[in-house]
Order: sequence, then structure tokens, then C-alpha cells
Amino acid sequence: MTRKITLLAAVPALALCLAACGTSSSDVAASTSMATTTSNPSVSSSSSAGSSAVPSTSASGAAATPVISIADFAYKVPASVAPGAKITIKNGDSEAHTVTSKDGGFDVKIDPGSSATITAPMKAGTYKFVCTFHGNMSGTLVVQ
Repeated sequence: MTRKITLLAAVPALALCLAACGTSSSDVAASTSMATTTSNPSVSSSSSAGSSAVPSTSASGAAATPVISIADFAYKVPASVAPGAKITIKNGDSEAHTVTSKDGGFDVKIDPGSSATITAPMKAGTYKFVCTFHGNMSGTLVVQ
């Protein structure tokens, strides 16, 4: 009976040793690295009650490029953009337009059916802009 107890105690110890021998240090390092990456997501968010100021994200989690669209001689502008963000401007009209900042921060001409890109100012604030071809077109870009 004593021999059976000794053997029963030795089997789990032997199994533990064999399991430890089957794992290399690179396997341990890889699993530790993966655990660190997945348990430490670097996701930041901002919120503003009742506002769509948080940029939409793609399936990968990256912020989507903000778009100013032009249709029927009117601008459709995102609620806000980040400082220094690249902004795509799409002209859906049959005439050329501009997006010209009143303070000189940006100025771009967009031909009919085309698109262009501008960079938002680095300083947070409210930037009014117009179409220099059509005096009735104006908009405001909010950088925050």
C-alpha cells in the first residue's frame, strides 16, 4: 500500500516536469507579449452629450477620414475634426467650388465631381469658410 501512495504522488510530479520541458522560452515570451498587447488596448475616446463629435471608426478601429461634401450649392460639414486632421472635400455639384477660410488658414478649389484634401488647423477653434465663386455658400469647421 505504501508503494501505491508513493507512485501516485510521483505521477503528477512527473507530468508537471514533462509539461514544463515541452514549452520553450520563446513560446512563453510570445504568449506573454500577446497577453500584454490584448490586455492593454490603446483606445481613446471623447464624449460630448448629444453630439456627433466623436469621429466614426473603421472596422480596424482607426478613425475615419472626415469629409466635407458639397451638393446643391451647400456644404455638409462634420460636427468637429481633430487638430491637424486630413479632411477630404467632395464636390457633387456640376460647378467648381472653393473651400476658403476667412482667416487664410486653408483655400482649395474643387472641380465638378472631384475631391481634394486639406489639413485642419493645428489650433482648436471655429473656422468660418466660404466658396469664393458663390457668395451664398458658407460653412464652419470646428476643430477640437
